Amino acid sequence: MLSQQGPFSHQRRVAWLFLAPSLFLYTLYVLFPILFTFYLSFTDWDGLGSEVLPLCVVDPELSCFENYRELMDDEQFWVSVKNTVYWLLFYPLAAVVGLAFALLFHVKGVLTPFYKSLLFSPMVLSLVVVGTIWSWFLQPHFGLAEFLLKQVGLLDPEGQVGIMASFDYATFGVILAACWPHAAYCMVLYLAGLSNLQQNVIEAARIDGVSRWQMIWHIVLPMLRPATLIVALVTFIGSMRAFDIIMVMTAGGPAGSTHVLGTYMYEQTFQSFRYGYGAAISIVLFLLSLGLIVSYLAATGEKNRAR
Repeated sequence: MLSQQGPFSHQRRVAWLFLAPSLFLYTLYVLFPILFTFYLSFTDWDGLGSEVLPLCVVDPELSCFENYRELMDDEQFWVSVKNTVYWLLFYPLAAVVGLAFALLFHVKGVLTPFYKSLLFSPMVLSLVVVGTIWSWFLQPHFGLAEFLLKQVGLLDPEGQVGIMASFDYATFGVILAACWPHAAYCMVLYLAGLSNLQQNVIEAARIDGVSRWQMIWHIVLPMLRPATLIVALVTFIGSMRAFDIIMVMTAGGPAGSTHVLGTYMYEQTFQSFRYGYGAAISIVLFLLSLGLIVSYLAATGEKNRAR
């Protein structure tokens, strides 16, 4: 019995044998790129040279942390950080909209399936298509948004919708476009959560004369906590990996005002051929994501222990 339970028992060897291919691929395509990115962040590699040397080897007067020092003085980097924070703050509004639609259409009706399908339709579109549609929608001169605002009198006949050309508001235009399909996804997640509610608790609350808002706030929302945790996680991931819709709608413009850390890293790496500097930006993004994830897990863990 002791030999069978030892660290090199036959069962353990067989288990490691089956795990070996997956571990090899995970190491090759996940762990190695992460470690290599850390190394690149201390280099001055342009992506074309045959050797990757640390900055202190290329030039003894420079420090290996030169990329990180440059980040501290890079105005565009701080604009990207600010926009990343905007995504973290305003992208979750899509989850609130999704919850509202889920509560609205959870009630059975003749046209409820049609409305659900209509609201879910943006989710089947890729973000490239979503970005293109919203670029047309917000386009000055012939965009639908400008036309509708003029029809209802909220915009002068000679006025223009210049959201995507504004240094201050273009980021919010992109976030609004990204919220459209994400709200549909959150609605589906909350509808799944609503279908698993404890109906006996709901019926007991109705018998006790609980109002609709009290029912939602004190009974429905607490029972939707598992769905809310999933929605919060996917929303956080979506806000941190915002890339394609930004590239389609603004490509980081105007004048870099809509860059987030992901798009600025791409620009520096593959357009400016500063692989070391781009790697440093990716490390900052990685550490920011890691810190937020650890904080999120710690907060949810405290709540679970409290319950």
